[in-house]
Amino acid sequence: MLLVGNQEEDFFLIREILERNRSEMPAELDHACSLEEAKTMLERGHYGLVLFEHETKDAAATKLLAEFLQTGRVVPFIVLTDQADEKAVAEIIQAGAWDCVEKSQLNGANLLRTMRCTLNLHSSQQQLKLAEDSSRKLSRAVEQSADNIMITNSDGIIEYVNPAFEALTGYSSKEAVGQTPGILTSGQQAPALYRELWETISIGNVYHNILVNRKKNGELYYVDENISAIRDAAGCITHFVSNGRDLTKRLHLEEQLLQAQKMDAVGRLAGGVAHDFNNLLTIITSYSELALDSVVPGSPTQKPPAGNSFRGAARHRVNSTAAGLQP
Repeated sequence: MLLVGNQEEDFFLIREILERNRSEMPAELDHACSLEEAKTMLERGHYGLVLFEHETKDAAATKLLAEFLQTGRVVPFIVLTDQADEKAVAEIIQAGAWDCVEKSQLNGANLLRTMRCTLNLHSSQQQLKLAEDSSRKLSRAVEQSADNIMITNSDGIIEYVNPAFEALTGYSSKEAVGQTPGILTSGQQAPALYRELWETISIGNVYHNILVNRKKNGELYYVDENISAIRDAAGCITHFVSNGRDLTKRLHLEEQLLQAQKMDAVGRLAGGVAHDFNNLLTIITSYSELALDSVVPGSPTQKPPAGNSFRGAARHRVNSTAAGLQP
């Protein structure tokens, strides 16, 4: 604790009170004789409570107190004053003090009770502030999430949708709230799937599946859906939260990739068949040429059937060879 004031006797009195009640409230007390010294000490050290000696008839002191307490500090302050009337107390509290104690009533029980109440109030306010900060962060995270989020009550009536839901489905928050998720039903899935979904989440389990839903404009989209229950402090299900990620583009890309892989496989198969067939044709052509080389020129065997270009070419080659061998 830090005592701010120029009264040495008050410092020794309060320190003695704290020493006598150390088992009830263990604390160390430092002393600052001026506001400037107190500011320096607060910047250098960590104090959980400040006791501020204040003259109620000193308007300048009240102004200094207000300036001192409104510097963004989170340390609780208790003002010690003489003969404080209601107006003076109101000014002190308005200046930013947490509580006010008259020096004439400065005894062990009164001081300890005031300090304990002030510290408890400060702790409660800090916890409330942390809860508010956490709630604000969570709210912003949900609002800015790329996944579409929908919250319904225990009967399945929509109570909240985030901007990502609006952008994906085309339904505004006003249009969706009060409706059921049935507005997204596509008709592409069996009713048994929805019965399984409801049976799963109604007993508190998490449901996960890829669903085909329909937008407001009638377009279909695929969503990776996770639906879970929200319970109260007693463990009863009060709401359901749905977290969905749009898979439409991804599935279309996967479909295109699969089609490309199929076409590549067909191309490889066709190329292999053509290569094997070409090998067979090469063998047939070679043996045919060898057979024609042994045929007597001008014989009926050498004459190809009409329209047979392959045998005609072979016959031409045999005739040329035979002509070259004649004397």
